Amino acid sequence: MELLETEIYLRYKQIIESQTAYSLTCHPGLVPGSPFHREKESVQPRHVHMADLLDHYDVFCFDGYGTLYNRDRFVYPGAMEWFLSLRRAGKTLRLVTNAASDVDGVLARAAEKRGFDFSTEETISSGSLLQNLVEQLRSGIVKNAAGTVDRIVSGTAALYRSAKQLELREVYYIGRETGKNVLAACGITAVAMDAEPAEPIVAISSAKDTPETYARAVKILQKPGAVLLVLNSDAWAPKVPDENGVTVREPVSGALSERLRRDSMCEANGGEGCATYYLGKPFPQIWECVKASFPVGSRVLMIGDTLGTDVYGAKIAGFDSALVVGRNVPATELDADEAALGIRPDYYLEP
Repeated sequence: MELLETEIYLRYKQIIESQTAYSLTCHPGLVPGSPFHREKESVQPRHVHMADLLDHYDVFCFDGYGTLYNRDRFVYPGAMEWFLSLRRAGKTLRLVTNAASDVDGVLARAAEKRGFDFSTEETISSGSLLQNLVEQLRSGIVKNAAGTVDRIVSGTAALYRSAKQLELREVYYIGRETGKNVLAACGITAVAMDAEPAEPIVAISSAKDTPETYARAVKILQKPGAVLLVLNSDAWAPKVPDENGVTVREPVSGALSERLRRDSMCEANGGEGCATYYLGKPFPQIWECVKASFPVGSRVLMIGDTLGTDVYGAKIAGFDSALVVGRNVPATELDADEAALGIRPDYYLEP
């Protein structure tokens, strides 16, 4: 991993584990009494195929980009076979994605065009969580997943705290044009790129910044009481493999948001920086929505390509996890990345 990527995912862990309801660690064997404790820390996750897992789980949750598909209509080898085998077996499926480029119905149709027929009801995105957060910010009371108000110092805002009441009718937005549909569903307008919103609020859904938009976002976020809404918490993501099968990874919205958060710290806000709210994996709120969508007691497996969001998030949810190696976690960096983050899946899933 890049240094910034490691720092971002460690920050996410610190934020989540500061909430007492989510104080577990996810590396097997590190904490006696953990529900994920193993007798020997040296026990490695098993390399498995989907057929090995079929009878052990009722619900299979999939990450989208980097796990099943990528931009345009690229589908990863083995992904369609996984999906069809689970459909034939009558398993419950969920698409759990940090994509905030449009509303859930559109994301589901985009997946269907690639051959994955997820319904809107089976699709749970980070963008779909914005409505609830907006309602809380407008009320002036932001609650954590346990339903209680945490009083946390400014600048660590995904720890959720008592907040200044906001009107939240417009924001400065950086992301794909279609992401404005997510804002519109919450009654929010994106101001022009050379303008500033009535309140100092910036929303990020993807890394579509320019030097000009970045500078304006920093200017807004350096104002007292500024708020940064991170609609997609992914820090790095894999591009479509090239003609030689080589995957290149690139920083995305989570990395852009972290740079903005750091650059927002200035004398005007006492060096604390903007209040930052994160949506999506690995944070608890998305898992509460996922769990509410199927029967209590279901045996659940989360399948993804990222240690810091998919695997760690699954442990926060109480799900088992399977990591697809070689996309967002290069095989040559796997051991080092697991050690750096203290995160390890239950399985490595092979195509």
